[in-house]
Amino acid sequence: MKTYLIPSGWDRELVLKTVFRSGTDKVVLISAYPKKAKIYNQADKITKKINKELKEELKKLTKVETLEVNYIDLKDIVVQVNEYLKRNKEDEFVINISTGSRMLAATLLMVGYMNNIPLEYSIAEGHNPKLVSLVEKGEDYHKGFKKIIEVPMLPVKIKFSKKESKFIKMLKNKGSLNVKDFIGSAKGNKENQLRSEFHYISKKLQKSDLVSIKNKGKKVEVT
Repeated sequence: MKTYLIPSGWDRELVLKTVFRSGTDKVVLISAYPKKAKIYNQADKITKKINKELKEELKKLTKVETLEVNYIDLKDIVVQVNEYLKRNKEDEFVINISTGSRMLAATLLMVGYMNNIPLEYSIAEGHNPKLVSLVEKGEDYHKGFKKIIEVPMLPVKIKFSKKESKFIKMLKNKGSLNVKDFIGSAKGNKENQLRSEFHYISKKLQKSDLVSIKNKGKKVEVT
């Protein structure tokens, strides 16, 4: 099941069109729950209201769930999203970071990297002319200044599958790896399976800039 995670945010049209074009089996709207502190308390209520509207519209397209997080608390976002991922570990996830608060977008980016989940960003046609007009007249998007909060550091570890871990271990021990090294003495169907595995894993790791692939004649060498 393809599951699409996207913050509710305040851009109704952007969320609706993004989900419509994603072809997802299920969408998870990441909404805000009202915080005890008064910072952004009114904004959270608006986000919840928009989330409810989006949920009603998206029900016509696909299955919809809501995941509530604290939009300005990195740890809470990480915990809530990771717990959801664990509860639905059989799903194929995609995370869109184009809506919601900057803290939420940055944290979802990190969660995506930590869990090897594809990340997407939706581009709008432009800005709301009414908001642009206000800014041009000297208005600010936010009001005043409250305080600075420190963003906590979290240990980031890239996760590998068992086959990827085995591949990397072989590569680490040998310094470089080719198809012959990886296949060993395997024959028949097992040999064909391992050949496919070698090319699939090496290309996947190359996309993450973890390995380099060189073609030496008919030989492919990974370092």
